[in-house]
Amino acid sequence: MTFRELLYGSDRFTLKQEKTRMFVMYFFTGIFTMLANLICFILFDKLVTREYDVTIIRWSFDLFLILNQTIAWLAATLTAFFTNRAFVFRSHGSILLELLGFMAARFATLITIEIGLFAVFVMLLEHNAGVMTETLIVEILGFDFTWLYVVKIINSAVLVAVNYVLSRWIVFRRGMKKEDGKKNGQ
Repeated sequence: MTFRELLYGSDRFTLKQEKTRMFVMYFFTGIFTMLANLICFILFDKLVTREYDVTIIRWSFDLFLILNQTIAWLAATLTAFFTNRAFVFRSHGSILLELLGFMAARFATLITIEIGLFAVFVMLLEHNAGVMTETLIVEILGFDFTWLYVVKIINSAVLVAVNYVLSRWIVFRRGMKKEDGKKNGQ
C-alpha cells in the first residue's frame, strides 16, 4: 500500500483492505481533529480568564467553560468534516447535504458528549472525588497541565468513537465511492 493509496484508497483494494485504510485514516484525522479541539480549548482557557457561574436546579457551572467547549467543537467539526470527506470516506455525495447531516450528527454529540458527558465528568471529579479541575498535575515548560485537561482528553476519546459510527453509517453512507457490497475480494 503506497502513501497515496492510504490517503485516497484504490480500486484494487479488497473490502478488508478498504476497511483497514478507513480505520487508519480515521485514526489519523481523528488525532488531527482532536488536536484542533484541544488547541482551541486551551487557547480559550488561557485567554479568557473570566468566570460566569450559573446555577440550574442546584447544579452550578461556569458558562464560559460551556462557551469554550462550543467554540472548540465548531473548530473540530469543520476540521473533521473536510478531512473525513476527503480522506476517510472518500465521499462524492452532495457536499451541502453531507455537511448538514454531519453538522446535525455532530450537534447531537455536542449536546450529549462534548457538553453533557464533559459536565458529568467534571461534576464526578469535583463533587464525588473532591478533586478540583484546576488542580495542577504537572507543569511542563511553563504549561500547567490540570485535571480539566485530563477530563477533556478522556471526553475527546469517547467522542471520536461515537462520531466514527455516526459518520460511517449515517452521514457518508450514500456518498462513498463504492458500497461495501460491491467491493472486490469479499
